[in-house]
Amino acid sequence: CRCYHTGSCCSVRGCKSEEKLYLFITTNHLLCSKDCGELVTGHVCGEIVKKLWHMKTCSLFLAALLLPTIQAVCPDKQPGLQLWLPGHREDHRVTIGYGKKVLLAASATVHSIHIVHGGKLVIADSSRPIVLRAKHILIGQTGELHIGSLDCPYRGNLTISLFGRSDDSDTEHGYFGRKFIGVGTGGTLEIHGRKKLSWTFLNKTLQPGESSQNRYHFQRSWGNRGIIIHVIDPKTGDVLLNERFDTYRSKDESRRLAQYVDTVEAGLILAMVVNDEGSNNLEETAKRSLSNLGSQHISSLGFRHVWTFIVVKGDVSSAVEDHSVYQ
Repeated sequence: CRCYHTGSCCSVRGCKSEEKLYLFITTNHLLCSKDCGELVTGHVCGEIVKKLWHMKTCSLFLAALLLPTIQAVCPDKQPGLQLWLPGHREDHRVTIGYGKKVLLAASATVHSIHIVHGGKLVIADSSRPIVLRAKHILIGQTGELHIGSLDCPYRGNLTISLFGRSDDSDTEHGYFGRKFIGVGTGGTLEIHGRKKLSWTFLNKTLQPGESSQNRYHFQRSWGNRGIIIHVIDPKTGDVLLNERFDTYRSKDESRRLAQYVDTVEAGLILAMVVNDEGSNNLEETAKRSLSNLGSQHISSLGFRHVWTFIVVKGDVSSAVEDHSVYQ
């Protein structure tokens, strides 16, 4: 505990005539005392720190008590929602607008749903499955569709099914087409479900006809992303070398790839494939090296494009290549 004399007039603070005004460093408070030593050596310091500790503890306790009351309310529990049970009519064209707020709590079939002009549609988080069938759902002009929220993820079973045929007489939307869930200017679409593993890599090939009893582990890293190269002996078929180049992440990986293929001996087979994404940082040096091997499509490789390439190094005519745009 340390304090310094401020040099201020003590009478302003209500100090006694024999007292001086001190700045108490520990708490940044102005205190009256006969001398600094009284603040430091006496129990004034301890009492003040003790009081401040109790104040902090009290504040934390009150915050803990109030926390449940300030948490976000789930979308389907918000006040002002009207229960909406449209039933099943494939010709029913629904418009939710002009501030109307509705809660869908059961399965329904309608022709279409337009949520506009401040209208809001909320899907109830029900224990019963809900199936909503429509040809299209259009959200725009301050309209809102809510299925759960970031603080209150949807835990029910909801299916939105878009039905219809390409030869229907319905007029296409100028931008979204026929079957769609479209968010136009000013529209809001919020979909938040439980966090789960939606996709993964397998640690080995799953063969057709194999039962689910075989054990395959999941790989949650990006350990296989980029351009993967196998060097194969054409006489024995043995894989002599294999290497991966994460040309999505780094230009250094692109330069390393170019050096790698340039050092492979002529006559060996090079088999290459893009896994996940390999174009983001693929530089011209690497593209030029692969083009020299006989690749016709490496220069047009784009984001998440599928690409495979097999060639006997030194024999451009042996090249076999396939390339398709990411859909």
